[in-house]
Amino acid sequence: MKTLTPTILHELVERIDVYQTQGRGKNRTQRIVIHYNFIGVLDLPEVEEYPENVVLDSRQGVAIEYLVGKAS
Repeated sequence: MKTLTPTILHELVERIDVYQTQGRGKNRTQRIVIHYNFIGVLDLPEVEEYPENVVLDSRQGVAIEYLVGKAS
């Protein structure tokens, strides 16, 4: 899936938790937790930058792929 439409978002995502920003200036980070319908929360390993797409096997027969790229 290359495009996330409002319909797809409402079908796939139960809720999104957004936390306070941490740090200052260009070093600011913000934690966002996405709760998926039928899957729950997927934990990605914490690294500075992902060199390639990340695939997580959330349960038997279900894999989620996070595409690495710049936000537009």
